[in-house]
Amino acid sequence: MARMAGLAGVLALAAAPAAAADKPTTKGSSQLAATQPAGAQPLDPATAAWRGKALAGEKAANLPIALEAWERVIDACPSAGDEQRVEARAHIARLRPKVPRNTDPAKARPWRVLVVIFRHLEFSWKDGDKTFEASKTVSQADEAKIRQSVASFGRHVFHYSSGMLRMEADFAVIDQPLRKLGGEGKGPFAPAPHLVRWATDPLIAKKQYETVFCYVKFNGDKGPAVPAQFIAATYASIADVGGAGFVTVPWHTNYPFPGEASGEMEIHEWLHQVDWMFCHVLGYAEAIVPSPDEGRQEGDNRPGGDPEYARRKDETSWMRFYQHIMEDHITRRMWSQATMRRAPAKSDGPHGATGVGDKTGGAAANLYPGVHPENLIRQRKR
Repeated sequence: MARMAGLAGVLALAAAPAAAADKPTTKGSSQLAATQPAGAQPLDPATAAWRGKALAGEKAANLPIALEAWERVIDACPSAGDEQRVEARAHIARLRPKVPRNTDPAKARPWRVLVVIFRHLEFSWKDGDKTFEASKTVSQADEAKIRQSVASFGRHVFHYSSGMLRMEADFAVIDQPLRKLGGEGKGPFAPAPHLVRWATDPLIAKKQYETVFCYVKFNGDKGPAVPAQFIAATYASIADVGGAGFVTVPWHTNYPFPGEASGEMEIHEWLHQVDWMFCHVLGYAEAIVPSPDEGRQEGDNRPGGDPEYARRKDETSWMRFYQHIMEDHITRRMWSQATMRRAPAKSDGPHGATGVGDKTGGAAANLYPGVHPENLIRQRKR
């Protein structure tokens, strides 16, 4: 539950003041002091000004203005501390359902996704002197389940981003069998980005994508189930797919698992990429966006995790937590800027990042041999 360690090997991002347009003016120190919460540490002028505007908006029942001002505490005040962000998120959570969302996908920022489905897996491995052979085929019914999961994922993203971001998914079904997986010996194994480039390179040469999902069937059909190290795993921006993020899915026919929502695995893995992107590409403070691993169970008082969320004991899914991340931690402005790539010297985040994270993303320990691990930031196990 504790937050994952910061990614190693990422380009340091320089801090700079927020844009002048994001600094409401105040008329004097007495007015500024009136915006300070009682008993709290003094606020910096920008945070105090936006907080004051938000409270005034609520008092006047101008909820859109109030919501926008609380969002600026999150995304336009780099000096705001945890206490101020917690307060802002509490107000945002109350106001968000009362303020109309964008419902027109044409007005949303596109996030281009490439979904690669390998129709056939022909794979063998050894355990001691014994050789195992597996032949798996994604049936039409299997493919329909994968497509439905991706479609559900897209609907979740559009709604939870308040209509600011939409998924544009292209599907590519590869009929040529996949014969190599990351891993060695008796496994476990997983699809690896550098081992599928023969299929993905021609696809990404035609169009630039933000995320690539790779589905390979691991169970059913002929032979034993292929040993899988995880349910899915996420890489940050990597050169193997032209700078996009990469989600590797050793797909099983019992997904989604009982009690989980359609598209839940996809949104979980994608949120790891989003967490990395807002900090290392757009330059927002790392503390703003939590990891989707930080969900807490109701009544769990152990350290770590997101203290503002607790999954109820009657819930079987983490979707409400993912909604909390996307609606309360990430603002509409941030969603409108979301990208895995940026123009040089452009600064979106309040920390004024002037460059992108390097192509190595971050290191991960204890990975299976044979896979380039430098960018793997998430492994989901059950």
